[in-house]
Formats: sequence, structure tokens, C-alpha cells
Amino acid sequence: MMEIDSANNELNFDLQLLRCFEALMAERSVSRAAAKLELSQPAMSHALARLRTLFDDPLLARGRGGMTPTTRALGLEPKLREALSAAYRLVEKRSVFFPAESRQEFTVMTAEYVEYLLLPRLIARLQEEAPFVRVTFRSAQPDRALEWLEWGELDFRIGWWPESAPALRAKRLMRDPLVCVVRRGHPVIAGSITDDQFMGIAHVVQNERMKSARRAVEQAVLSRHRQLQVQIKVQDALALCNVVAHSDLIGTLPERFARALATKFPLQVLPIPIAVPEIRQAMYWHERTHKEPSHQWFRNLVSDLAKKL
Repeated sequence: MMEIDSANNELNFDLQLLRCFEALMAERSVSRAAAKLELSQPAMSHALARLRTLFDDPLLARGRGGMTPTTRALGLEPKLREALSAAYRLVEKRSVFFPAESRQEFTVMTAEYVEYLLLPRLIARLQEEAPFVRVTFRSAQPDRALEWLEWGELDFRIGWWPESAPALRAKRLMRDPLVCVVRRGHPVIAGSITDDQFMGIAHVVQNERMKSARRAVEQAVLSRHRQLQVQIKVQDALALCNVVAHSDLIGTLPERFARALATKFPLQVLPIPIAVPEIRQAMYWHERTHKEPSHQWFRNLVSDLAKKL
């Protein structure tokens, strides 16, 4: 038979035993400590015996005015009180989240256009409800998102995973059709765009961002045995709109984003003349944060804002 290691055996005590020690030190009496914890006096005496064996010390010695703690007991008291407090924190119910007082920071990974659309409304709500809460947005890196959610480096990802990992929760936020953007006063396109115009006129596309949107358009064109005429590749949507506004090139963007940017640039926003899948967005988070009150509050906030976009 395997011999039990004595060091491990010394750790064989439970939360109730710590509570008994705390009560005994506070009351300096077995009977009063038993009454405080609603235990029988024999049960408290048994607990004291276990404590004495565990720490190899009398802990409480009889005196004229009751029981007097030993030097060992006095040294143990603050440490065990701290341990008991930590144990309570481990098993206590989750605390209520107060947005107005919180200084929590949330990290969100999302596409540029979702950030652009959400930010004005998000800032307004935070200033009203949670002025000390901080939010950090990170550029979309879908290949790293899952591990960052698992590690806690990321709180939420807004994007689209057709088949997300089992450890993730998700909530759909919005669907957005892709549209064309061309400059006002375009020499050929005015009010609508034909198939031949869309596939025959040169395009400006985003090189890295909005890859899913670009692929959707390219695949729709290829299904017609044509090829998209790409002349310029830019880094972001602002550059795309700037190119479109000062040239005869065509760009494609999610409709909400395009209409928002059309207030900044002289653009026409037109339906794409070929069938292209919608851009879908959902919010993802890890199972470990699903019941956190602060995370629940932030998820509800973002979901509410997305409905109003």
C-alpha cells in the first residue's frame, strides 16, 4: 500500500475547520464558539482537537478568564483569516455589476467598418451610463481570434465564423448587403449600374481589410466566367472612397458603411447588379465569460446599438 505523504496529510482540512478556528479565536470559549456557528459543544471540541493535531500546538490554553491563545495561534490567526476570506471569494455568488462605477476595460476585435459604425453610438452610451469603462478595438485577425479569446487577451470578436468553436458563444448582430460606390457626376454611371458597367469598368479594392467582401464579389463575377477589373488596391475604406470620389473607378462596400461615408465624400451608393451574398456580423465570446455580469452588460449594450445602425 502506498504511504500517504505527511506534508499532504497536514493539508487535509476543510472550510468548516477554518471557520471553527476563527470562531474560537474570536470567542475564546468552546461553548460560545459553538453557539456562534450553531454547532453542538462536542462538535466544536472535536474541531479544536483536529486543529491542535493539524498544527501540533494547543492553540487555546485554559486560563482564569477563559481560553488564552498560544503564540502559535496568534501567528496563525491573520493568515487563516486571509485564507478563509479567499475561500469565501471563490464560492461567493457573482457580484452585481454597476456600469456607472466600473473601470473595466473590454477588448474587441472587429472589422474597420463595424468599428466606424458602432463608435459614435457606443461613446454616447458609455458617457451616459459608464463613463469610466474603457474599450479597446483591435483590427480583425480571424486566425488569432480563437486563441486570444481562450487566453483572455480578447473579450469579444465581432465578425463571422460559419462554424465557430464549441467553447464559444455567439449572438447575431446584423446583415448588410454589398453595394457599389461611384462618384457623383460619373460620366457613364448615374442612378443605376448595369452588369456590363460593373464588370467592364476598373475597380478599386481594399488589399487586406474586407477580404470576405472582396472574395464574395470576385466569386460572383467568376461564376459568370468574367474577371473583376482591379486597377488600384488600397489599405482601407477611407482611401477607397477618396479614390472613387476623384476618379471613374468603382468600389464595393457594405451598405451601412457606404451610406455613412457618402455623407463625407461625393458618392453615389448603388445596388450591385449581380447576386452577391450579404455580409453578416455576429458577436462571439468564450464560455468562461458567459455569466460574468460585466460581460453580459457589454454584450447587451452592443446588441442594442447594432439594432439601431
